[in-house]
Amino acid sequence: MMKRFFLPFMFISICIARQDPSRIIHGIFYNSDQTHVYYGSVDLNTAQFNILNSLNINDVGNPKDSKYPVSPLTYDPNNDIVYMSAQNTENKQIILSVLNATTGALINAYHPIQNEIISLQYDIFQKQLFAYTETNEENVTQIVEIDTTNGHFKQILGTIHQAKPTHISSYCPICRKYFLIALQNNHYVYIGVNSTDGGGISWQTPINFAPISMKFDYKTFTMYTVYLNQTDKIASMVGILNRTIGGIGQVVGRISEDSNVVATSLSAYDIAENIYYSSIQLTWPYAGGVSCLNVNTTLQHWIFLPKSQYNSYGWFIKQFVH
Repeated sequence: MMKRFFLPFMFISICIARQDPSRIIHGIFYNSDQTHVYYGSVDLNTAQFNILNSLNINDVGNPKDSKYPVSPLTYDPNNDIVYMSAQNTENKQIILSVLNATTGALINAYHPIQNEIISLQYDIFQKQLFAYTETNEENVTQIVEIDTTNGHFKQILGTIHQAKPTHISSYCPICRKYFLIALQNNHYVYIGVNSTDGGGISWQTPINFAPISMKFDYKTFTMYTVYLNQTDKIASMVGILNRTIGGIGQVVGRISEDSNVVATSLSAYDIAENIYYSSIQLTWPYAGGVSCLNVNTTLQHWIFLPKSQYNSYGWFIKQFVH
């Protein structure tokens, strides 16, 4: 049964007068219940949470046990399903779950998965599921294709050595590359891995900034990233990652210049509306919220909500843009 929760705004600063098109973020949420996670959405126009289903952590795993700040989560619009991965608290097995994206019902749960999954990406055109995973060796990770019929690893597309993984990743379904960020010798590295022609690492480029999240726009072949300004270490920015220079090629907009407002790792990108959503935290008084930045117009606004009974493990935009 769908449960609806209405939350009052603590503070809203809106840069445009009209109400924007539907701004709904889907995701996996949690609350004080230690035995369940929740599938649903949050409507940023109305501050309304729609909890569609509760999922027992014994069935889908507990994202709280992950060493990474964002749960592996990706959407298949062809079949209207969601893939998520988490570890079972009791037996430590990694589970790959398949959810109905409309109802949140659990369709399948594959386990044990061979290695912990760091991030998931779905190729909406080739209808393939890929994962960035750990291995049995420290600081050795892999990009793999996953068989969606049984959860098994079909093929290894690339192996990355001597690099500490991060959750930051994105994907291009046209150029068919898995993009990710890793840490190597205390420096961030931007890596591209082919998901076709047997795989292979296309590049492994050091970058001169600290990324917080990144999203690829396959309509414009642009990699947007949220990052911390390297000059003052305070301002949270959105920029375009330029692989040639190993840095920000163009600043798109600012999320915040206030040290009390911090951009966090949660993010989603609406490719139809060109909006980059980034989770933000107000440190005093404490509150969570979302920054909405249009990468074309640079118009940006914050939505702050009071600390609610629901928080987020992972986000995605439910859409299919050809």
